[in-house]
Amino acid sequence: MSKDRKQIILQSLAKLLEERDATKITTAVLASESGITEAALYRHFPSKRSIFLELFTFCDQTIFQKVGKIKKEKNIEPVEKVRLIFFFFVIFLEKNKGFARILSREALGPNEQNVIDAVNQFYERLELSIKQLLSSKKDSLKLTSGQSAHYITSIMEGIISRFIRNKFKEIPSNYIENYWFAIANSIFKG
Repeated sequence: MSKDRKQIILQSLAKLLEERDATKITTAVLASESGITEAALYRHFPSKRSIFLELFTFCDQTIFQKVGKIKKEKNIEPVEKVRLIFFFFVIFLEKNKGFARILSREALGPNEQNVIDAVNQFYERLELSIKQLLSSKKDSLKLTSGQSAHYITSIMEGIISRFIRNKFKEIPSNYIENYWFAIANSIFKG
């Protein structure tokens, strides 16, 4: 039952992050949304920070599990793998809006510095994965593989920020092909 309650708490937090400003998500609000008492909440998690960290960890593992599968595909060219990672990332966050608020760091305050650090490391690892894929195609790049990976990752972060700014109304996947076309024209040679 304990794992079920933890899951309910994490799902409730993700739902609340979709619906409201993160600064208004108190442990009392989270407990109420989860259908438990605040004391019960603290039996499962020692702090609000630990709840955010566990939710982020789930997001991180889900994304990198998919990135790992894409990277291992033998019959797909590296450039196509990067495109698939980009598409997966955008669509995953479109479907999991609460994670978008965490990955933008918007939901995180100064008390969640460890989560902010984990998010920063997430982007460094994502950028490194893209760089590794692009390094095998460096002759077809206008920029270095590192600069190209940095550019793609920056666009990913920008897409998240825009999605949050428009209150999740304008769906990024509506423009995903346009985004990729602009990326491809910017980093790949004719």
